[in-house]
Amino acid sequence: MAGVDLGSIVAHLKLEMNDFNSNLNQAISDVQGMNEKFSGLSSIGSSLTTVGSALTAGITAPVVALGASVVKTQMTFEHSMSKVKALSGATGSDLKLLEDTAKQMGASTVYSASEAADALGYMALAGWDAQQSAAGLPGVLNLAAASGMDLAQASDLVTDYLTAFGLEADQAGRMADVLSYAQANSNTTTEMLGEAFKNCAVNAHNAGMSLEETTAILSKFADAGLKGSEGGTALNAIIRDMTQKMKNGAIQIGNTSVKVQDANGNFRSMTDIIRDVDKATEGMGDAQKTAALMTTFTADSIKGMGILCNTGADSIDKFTEELEKSNGTAKTMADMMNSDLSGAL
Repeated sequence: MAGVDLGSIVAHLKLEMNDFNSNLNQAISDVQGMNEKFSGLSSIGSSLTTVGSALTAGITAPVVALGASVVKTQMTFEHSMSKVKALSGATGSDLKLLEDTAKQMGASTVYSASEAADALGYMALAGWDAQQSAAGLPGVLNLAAASGMDLAQASDLVTDYLTAFGLEADQAGRMADVLSYAQANSNTTTEMLGEAFKNCAVNAHNAGMSLEETTAILSKFADAGLKGSEGGTALNAIIRDMTQKMKNGAIQIGNTSVKVQDANGNFRSMTDIIRDVDKATEGMGDAQKTAALMTTFTADSIKGMGILCNTGADSIDKFTEELEKSNGTAKTMADMMNSDLSGAL
């Protein structure tokens, strides 16, 4: 097996045991030779022989078990890497990069090298090459550990939605940090955010929204009970209605025109649009406010926009900034899980 010279280990142990047995036999012989001068010592010789056999068995059994464990671990890792090779088509230096990365993650995270290799297999299924997979693996493992998701789920989430937001594989750590921070500081989970992304990530990106701003809005939805796929559907509907009802780059909220596009024809910040929509309905009663919002928003978007107006653009801005500064959150949370004996082992 690569990296494991079990034959040398066993040979070395046999030499040590032979020396031990030789010395023990000499001691037994000397004691038995004294039997002519002192009666009753033959029983001592027999006892020593029994002790020697017991010591030999006590040392050999754990060594054999350890050797078997090492071999099994190496076989599992090699099998996982064989799957990575088959799925990715990596050879030579690329395969060596993936193997070294898996071993490094096995030594420094709560996951074994074999589990890290399995995660590389999931990335290969998503079409990532060796360099992308090696760059993205730490973020995927930290996200899985911090969120409690399994590796397959975490890998799918990261590979799918980095692409949806137009981000490269080396931004996997950023996504892990943003989602971990949102889970720890709002009424949602990483898995729920993944479900929400499924329904809105591509359109949010096309509307000029960043990963952090999108996550902040979805988190505010979740705080108000609009969670998971429902939150994603609501945000997608808001973007759709603004785009469809937009005339000359603006939407109508009651008697007020709210700019959706800037002078260059690009989407303004969604948070700024929400601020202006909220301002346009300021001082209105509930019925008036609903009627004003309905000039643009439909049944499946008006609830979400109502939540965002009630939450306030300042609150969304603040949480977006916190997410932008969340670097290291996923690793910190993962390390906490690695701090006890079970995690360390």
